[in-house]
Amino acid sequence: MSTGDRKPCPVCGEQIAATARKCRFCGELFEARETAEKSQGDATGGVIPYKNVPALIGYYLGVFSIIPCFPIGLAALVLGILGLRKVKQQPEVKGTVHAWIGILVGGFFGLVWLAVTLLGIVAG
Repeated sequence: MSTGDRKPCPVCGEQIAATARKCRFCGELFEARETAEKSQGDATGGVIPYKNVPALIGYYLGVFSIIPCFPIGLAALVLGILGLRKVKQQPEVKGTVHAWIGILVGGFFGLVWLAVTLLGIVAG
């Protein structure tokens, strides 16, 4: 085995095979440790999808799209779609609800404010 095929054990520091599931020196099981780390939540309790930035920003832009400015709503729509794509590619990042709020609310108000702006231009 070459040096690239080895890694240090996270517990005892001895060099072990990179694909090892158990350290031959200290007996630590890595598969159990990785499963425990994945099952742990974060400080937000999983409510805020901080790993899915497009969905999160799309959500906030969707909420703020109530303000009469159509580009905010359209940006929320686009970022919501990108957030859904990221959830589809990486389900562990979460953020589906945030992305849908960005799409629906941002898209609705983006179109409303775009229509109001166009009517103002035409009527003026």
